Amino acid sequence: MTTEEYLLLYEKFLAGNCTEQEKELLAGYLDGFELEEQPWKGEMGDKEQVRTEIYKRLQEEIKPAKKVLWIPAAGKVAAVAAVLLIVLTAGLYRFFFHPSSRISIEKKIAQHPVNGIKPGNNQAVLTLADGSEIVLDSTKNGLLTSKNGVEIKQTQKGQVLYTCLQPASRGVSWNTISTPVGGQYQIVLGDGTRAWLNAASSLRFPITFEGAERAVEVTGEVYFEVAQDKSKPFKVSFNGNTIAVLGTHFNVMAYEDEAKNKVTLLEGAIKISNHTGQQVLKPGMQALMGDSNSSITIRKANLEEAVAWKNGYFIFDNENIQSIMRKVARWYNVTVTYQGNMTGKEFTGTISRFENVSEVLDMLEATEIIHFNLQGRNIKVTP
Repeated sequence: MTTEEYLLLYEKFLAGNCTEQEKELLAGYLDGFELEEQPWKGEMGDKEQVRTEIYKRLQEEIKPAKKVLWIPAAGKVAAVAAVLLIVLTAGLYRFFFHPSSRISIEKKIAQHPVNGIKPGNNQAVLTLADGSEIVLDSTKNGLLTSKNGVEIKQTQKGQVLYTCLQPASRGVSWNTISTPVGGQYQIVLGDGTRAWLNAASSLRFPITFEGAERAVEVTGEVYFEVAQDKSKPFKVSFNGNTIAVLGTHFNVMAYEDEAKNKVTLLEGAIKISNHTGQQVLKPGMQALMGDSNSSITIRKANLEEAVAWKNGYFIFDNENIQSIMRKVARWYNVTVTYQGNMTGKEFTGTISRFENVSEVLDMLEATEIIHFNLQGRNIKVTP
């Protein structure tokens, strides 16, 4: 079975037209399905992302799990539109609606011609200690540079890999990896810690971790999988706050245009501190704080929502339209303006980050409670 045949069969499955035998074929063939066996075309998207999405959605559809998009409007909840299933290649998706509020997505798309604003992609700039810059994207593989006892390579999976060949010759040299609006990137630090950067984010780190701790600095949003080293705690600083860990998985969201910084813990344990005190975070919990003088509040986390960006999704959990559009603006490199009252415009749902912006807006607008007008790279939002 070729890649194209497999995806066509999966599209048939999403449409609800697969027989039980075809479902068994699809599920059985998945384990041995390697996209690398067939030529991969750029327009089909990121190979690893497609493989992950195929597996995840296949399992969800065999064991159906329904997700509904809804909005509280005029003091009552209107259950309106449901889930965006999956994007395998450009435009492969499907909506389901409650019968009482069915809306024609085809009509909506006809009213708003497809806008060519594409989603973000893997791009970043690596700034070395001497001030020189390396522009990063998925096309560059192999050795990027070798300095001060450290090799910097980019793997075929599009991540930057730091390898310490020998102790640093003198002092501590710091590098910074930065993603623009509309960019994301992955990096493996010299201690083996993995970091994923969301759009408009940065990570400042020493090329080798000398001394008694491993300290880094963050802006924007970064997800960490910290390599364990009991002798050297890993510390993350952002907006006057500090996270201390030994080895764990957590997400830091510290954008300047957000009212609160958020730290979400998936595995292990972390201690968060600032001028007001400190809190220990357990798995499944989220800490909220402002700058270094703001108190730290702990609450239960929606883990799927917190790391959705890393997994290729927007997931909204009773999220207001302004918060949603800040995420859209960062990922699609667009500006957003508002006209009219946006009170009560809150959404719950799941949308792929790998669609053009018009398709994301069409999904939201299908509720008939929010509307968008696209002019170039500006989106006007109206009730």
